[in-house]
Amino acid sequence: MILVELLFALMLAGIVLLIFPLLVLLASVAGIVLLWVLAPTVLLAALVLWLVFPHFAGLVVLILALVIGFSILDRRYPGGSVRYWP
Repeated sequence: MILVELLFALMLAGIVLLIFPLLVLLASVAGIVLLWVLAPTVLLAALVLWLVFPHFAGLVVLILALVIGFSILDRRYPGGSVRYWP
């Protein structure tokens, strides 16, 4: 019985070791595609804000982070996230 359990554990470890690199590869490809789509927009917005407000770099970064966060929340809840009392 112990031999069967040992063989099962070896098969499970082999499957995990075969599937884990594939999952890491898929996650990295998805991250690269997401950066490829979002990075030019964020960089362009940062460049425009830096050119308009050169002395307020910290404030510009904060505003940019807020805009990105609100846009992500807006996409996440398309019907509106706030319910008003009737």
